[in-house]
Amino acid sequence: MQQMIDLSAGNEARMPSFVDLGAFLAERLGALRDLPQGGQSFLQRRVALQAADRTSPVGAILLTHEYGHVPAMPADEFVLVVQGRVEFVTKNGTVTLEDGDAAVLPMGCAFDWKAENEAQLLFMRYPGSTASDTPITPLSKAPEFLPSAKPAADILVGPAPECSNHNDYRVDDGRFVCGTWTSTAYHRHGFRYGHYEIMYLLAGSVTLTDETGRSQTFAKGDIVLAEEGAHCAWQSREDVTKLFAIYRV
Repeated sequence: MQQMIDLSAGNEARMPSFVDLGAFLAERLGALRDLPQGGQSFLQRRVALQAADRTSPVGAILLTHEYGHVPAMPADEFVLVVQGRVEFVTKNGTVTLEDGDAAVLPMGCAFDWKAENEAQLLFMRYPGSTASDTPITPLSKAPEFLPSAKPAADILVGPAPECSNHNDYRVDDGRFVCGTWTSTAYHRHGFRYGHYEIMYLLAGSVTLTDETGRSQTFAKGDIVLAEEGAHCAWQSREDVTKLFAIYRV
């Protein structure tokens, strides 16, 4: 498997929490731009988030006026284009991702890729992958929602919300799942995350608060990671819709 480069500064140990991935990407752009370009840039011109004594499965990719070929993805990978445009050409056709678009690149998938201008991406890699013939799977722009589970009653503060979900990609009994989720407003106490979750807010806003009291509000267009081991409370005062990628450890 390709080794992800560690470009993080001040790599001090910290408790798992929520991470503003937009800010993380912005902080790493200078160092990413200094890395060599070439046909292998998609797998090599990237940086993984660092947390305490482990490397996160989440990170950033930078492609600049480049094209190349990936003979086989080393793992299932969720990718979200934060800015720019990337084309993936496979035996099944071409998948084009632009600002705010996301897809899953399955393990074993081969493709040519092209970025005409600078493209900034975030990724989540699922290390438990097995190779398959599954094609690149874009996340739906018009998801067909189905009712989904509500938060447990013992962590709710106030009434339970109405929640709906659409899964575009799901493997290993949900250990790695990507799709879209929507919910009415609600408030819950913090709980310990047994998974990593990227959340890209398509509508609404939410305030997350970790066990140290650190709090931040995220709104439409923001991208946040809840880390495995984090203890975070959730409060939304309006309906929220988000793209998500979850890796259950």
